[in-house]
This record gives sequence, structure tokens and C-alpha cells, in this order.
Amino acid sequence: MFKENLVFLREFLLEFKTTGACFPTSRWAAQVLINPLRATDRGPKNILELGPGTGSVTLPLLKELRPGDHLTICEINPRFMKSLKDTLEADEDYQRVRNQVSFFLGAAQDLPSDRVYDIIVCALPFVNFDLETVQAIFSKLREISSPETLMTYYEYIGVRKFNETIGAPERRDRIAQVHDYLKESGYISYLKRERVWLNLFPINIYTVRPAA
Repeated sequence: MFKENLVFLREFLLEFKTTGACFPTSRWAAQVLINPLRATDRGPKNILELGPGTGSVTLPLLKELRPGDHLTICEINPRFMKSLKDTLEADEDYQRVRNQVSFFLGAAQDLPSDRVYDIIVCALPFVNFDLETVQAIFSKLREISSPETLMTYYEYIGVRKFNETIGAPERRDRIAQVHDYLKESGYISYLKRERVWLNLFPINIYTVRPAA
């Protein structure tokens, strides 16, 4: 865990825009993010994980994979991807399901469109991106989703109000644009919100239908 935190902190300092957090997601938050995989009567699913970092959500996610599932792991940062693959090689759950896992090194909006995903687990820092990037990501997500696809993602609690108080004007405007697109545009169907206080910084975890 100490090594994982050091890797995450280094990438946060080097690549703040695409990392967005200085420490990995807590195990409590990870369990909420992967809730859609736990439906007792579900059949085989195509699952996409966006922004796994060093694997704090990937590892518990692997425990939930069932026969017939396929997991695609998408990470833009090559150093995170290498660290994650090194971690997975020593993980028993990954060894059990490795033939059901594939990796994509690149941006979410550049994912191939040859697979439709049933469940998307997302840790992308949307508020770090400009509006055009967020729109491009969700355009791709709608392309590779069905109306029944479930997606989870998180935001730090109070991040918008914090930036409204002390953020630079251009950052305030950018975050407001992204927030309005995510929450008020009507392009994304929100199903529920869960608050997780047991994280380095408390977060809201949203369950949505990106293509509804």
C-alpha cells in the first residue's frame, strides 16, 4: 500500500490533469463503485474500467468476475499501466481470470467501438478536463453502451463550491461548464448517489445510464 501511494502521488504531481487524485480510492469507495457487478441473477457481462491507476478498484473488481465475463481495462498513463500489470501478475484473482481481461493503453475517447459494455466503472477526473474532452468521452461511452448499461463514477464532495470560493476564474468557469453538462444537460440518466466518507477526501458515487 505504501508503494502504491508513492506511485499515485508521483503521478498526481507529474500528470495532475489526467490523475486528478493524490492517493488511490479507498477500499470502501471501491466496493461501492463495483456494486453493479454483484447482482445475484446477472449473466455474463462486458465490463469496462476507466482510469484504474494502480489498481485499488481493479483488485476487488477481479474478485467479482464470473465465468463468461470480460473486463477491459483502459488507462491513459503508461506508468500507471505498468505498475498495475506488475501488481496483477502477483494477484491470485487475476491469475484465475486473466484470459477474461484485456488492456487498452490510451484515452477513453479512443477506445475501439467493437464491443458494447454492460457495466462501466469509471475513475476519470472529469472536473480536471475541459468541456470538449468530457463531451468526447461521453460521446464514446454512448457509442459503446446500450440503454441498459450501468456506469459508476465519483466526484469529491464540495469540489465545485470550493472552487467557487477560491478557484481562479477560468477554473471556476470550466468546472461549472462540466458540472452543468454532467448534471443538468439531460444527456446522462442518473439513478442514484451514494456518499462515502471513508476516503481520503469524501466522495459522491453516482450510478448512471450513459446511453439512456
